[in-house]
Amino acid sequence: MKILLYCRNSEANKRALAIALEQARAFNGSVDLVSCISEQDRMPIEVLENIEAKLKEYGEQTFAPASIPYTTKIITSAYTAGEELVRYAEANMIDTIVMSIQKRSRLGKIFFGSNTQFVLLEAPCKVITTT
Repeated sequence: MKILLYCRNSEANKRALAIALEQARAFNGSVDLVSCISEQDRMPIEVLENIEAKLKEYGEQTFAPASIPYTTKIITSAYTAGEELVRYAEANMIDTIVMSIQKRSRLGKIFFGSNTQFVLLEAPCKVITTT
């Protein structure tokens, strides 16, 4: 089983890590830790290196001790994070996507969109969310 764990900087990400670990153990799976960065953000290389280091740290602290294979990937794209996650899942034959969600009002979703909503509606696989 291949699991895609969408990593963001949030407290809910810790719960998503725990769920991905549980799923990987239960189904003898591997985990792809993925972070999406918009090309419009134009982040300095130091910020990208910090994000990459954080992904590797998640893998080393969470999945390596449990002998669960994992890879890390930072995707920079002009597409939204939701679109990139769906594209990545399709291209890499992902079986489950695990992601934390942000609570927003309906008005907030109109103005800012919802990557989670896009993934839930368009993903080619099962999606597990946590708050």
